[in-house]
Amino acid sequence: MVKIHFRSLKNKRIIELLFQIKNERTQKSDAIIWLQGDRYDRSRKVLSLFKKRLANKIVVSGNNELIGLNKREDENNISLNEMVRWLKKRGIKSNQIIIEGRSFNTAEQAKNVLKLAQEKKWKKIILVASLYHQPRVFLTFFKEAKRINWKGFLINQPAKINWERIPSGRKKSCKGLFIEEIRKIQRYQSDISTIREALTYLRNNKYARRNQN
Repeated sequence: MVKIHFRSLKNKRIIELLFQIKNERTQKSDAIIWLQGDRYDRSRKVLSLFKKRLANKIVVSGNNELIGLNKREDENNISLNEMVRWLKKRGIKSNQIIIEGRSFNTAEQAKNVLKLAQEKKWKKIILVASLYHQPRVFLTFFKEAKRINWKGFLINQPAKINWERIPSGRKKSCKGLFIEEIRKIQRYQSDISTIREALTYLRNNKYARRNQN
């Protein structure tokens, strides 16, 4: 587990949330959500989940403009088209892939993906981001699920990258990026649920979600 100097109870809860997410067991779902970022670092996790037949759809979520006109200074991502080509080269069929290409940030990914989940009547989705980013992803999706009254289950299956390693297309290590994520969790309060609510959800629903058909 990454070591962070605790200055507040909130930071301790973020670490607890990270621990819960890191150790969450997966289960059969309706779709695997591959969130754009860190180039291909998350791809193997997505493919592994699909090959285990844990879902029969993969949603690639993000925006091609993030690698063009709106490219961020500290990121060098691949396009959604490249993500799709990577999947197809490994045997995933076109009708098994859904492109959600309107999202410029995590909050928009939550809104657009969960709108899709409602339209498709999905009951469970697996979220795949990098481990350092996954707590904020979960908090954001959890907040949006409550806002739109989506009754499905969110399952965390992050791609685990060594904390000292610099993710692909980035400039800081996972540890440095996680510290930035803590600041973003504190900054984007309107977009995320409380950490207490998220921890309660994970604790209370862990076994129920595992045993759902």
